[in-house]
This record gives sequence, structure tokens and C-alpha cells, in this order.
Amino acid sequence: MLRGRAEVIRRRQKLEALFDSIRDGGLSPELTAHYARYMCVLVSGYAEQSVVELASHYCGKAASPRVGRYAARQLDRLANVNVERLKQLVVAFDPQWWEELLGTQTDALEAFDSVVALRNAIAHGEERDVTLGRVRDYFRDISRVLLALGELLDPGTTEN
Repeated sequence: MLRGRAEVIRRRQKLEALFDSIRDGGLSPELTAHYARYMCVLVSGYAEQSVVELASHYCGKAASPRVGRYAARQLDRLANVNVERLKQLVVAFDPQWWEELLGTQTDALEAFDSVVALRNAIAHGEERDVTLGRVRDYFRDISRVLLALGELLDPGTTEN
């Protein structure tokens, strides 16, 4: 079982393959629009689960088994990871880490707010025009932030 950054990389690669298959599938514009909304939901889940995975893995390595299990259970409650929730989590580990992320990922961080807001609107039945290209841009930005976060929470794991 992969853990930490390796698991985040596996998830990212799986979504990249899905984006490619939709793009190369010769689908009608209407069907592509439906897939864009679906991919938005998956990208939001990827962001959420990856943040939880990185933080849980860090806690598991840095703490006793009991404390690591407790932290992982608390982190499992983390939902709708937007910039503010991500900031709260990162600052709880080390305020300097948030400053580092802001210094290198300011523009990319906005994708967390965008994808969560869009996912929530879709989940509540709102008609939203979203393109596959826009969702893929959000995915790329979120992946950049997760890579940087992985370097803080799971150093030493190499990028594939």
C-alpha cells in the first residue's frame, strides 16, 4: 500500500489518464460538458484526500502509533478543502510552511477555492457551465500545491 506522496502521485496519475481518455474519446460537446462536471467532483476529492493522506502520513511518521492513529482519525473529518481550511491545517503544523506555500503557490492556491465552490454547486443541482479545460487547469494547479505540500510533509519521496 502506497503512503504519503507516493499515494498522491498514484491518484494524480489516475486522474491524468482519465482526463486524457475523455479528451481523446471523440465525445460530443454536450457529453464532454457532463464529463467536465464529473471531473470537477473527482478533482475536488483528489485535493481533499491527498491533503488528508499527506498530513496523516506525516503524523504517523512523527508521532507514536497511538497519536498517529488519533491524528489520522481527526484528519478523516476534513472536508471541502479550500484555501482557508488548507491554511488552518498547514499553520497547525508550522506557520512558516504556510508562508512558504504562499510564496511559491499563491496563484495555484486559488484553484482549491474554485474547485470546491464548483463541486458544491454541481452537487446541489445548480447548472454550471464548466469546460474540461478549466477543470484540468484547476487539477494542474492543485497538483502543484500538493507537490509543494508533499515536499514539506513527506520529504525524501521522489516525484514520478
